[in-house]
Amino acid sequence: MTMTDAASPATRDGDLDALLVRAATGDCEAFVAFYDATASRVYAVLLSVTGVAARADALLEGIYLEAWERMRGRSAPPCPGMQWVSAIAHRHATGRR
Repeated sequence: MTMTDAASPATRDGDLDALLVRAATGDCEAFVAFYDATASRVYAVLLSVTGVAARADALLEGIYLEAWERMRGRSAPPCPGMQWVSAIAHRHATGRR
């Protein structure tokens, strides 16, 4: 893969948002795909804020559970999907749920 083969960030964000829209209708496979595409970046946010791998590990599941619950009934995430889940992660990592 070359740099020109990579999708642009806007395209990736649009794809993530589309997955969340599908997840809002109860599509579990779409949510799993969203998790797979974003979990490493969310974990990096958690690790940078907490500084403790075990703490970041412990928080990760709860962040996606909250995202799943908050997406139900929405037609779209409140902002770009990666930004939204990163904000949830930051809140959890700082204890401001």
